Amino acid sequence: MLTCEQMAELGSDFIDRRLSRRTRLAVLLHVRKCPHCSRYIKQLRLTSQALQALPFDDEPVDSRAILARVHPPQGASH
Repeated sequence: MLTCEQMAELGSDFIDRRLSRRTRLAVLLHVRKCPHCSRYIKQLRLTSQALQALPFDDEPVDSRAILARVHPPQGASH
């Protein structure tokens, strides 16, 4: 049986259906017995669905501007 740590590593691949049949079965068996990992998989599914529902914007991102707003230079105020 898989450990919870292994489940954390396999969660995204499980959601994205990138696991072998054998590993997928092991994940399903673990999730049936572990409420914590069951909740984790549900949260991953919800997150994946929410992200897929977001509109795709292919405009370039100004990462420096974003970082400047997140971490303004010292002494600067918003």
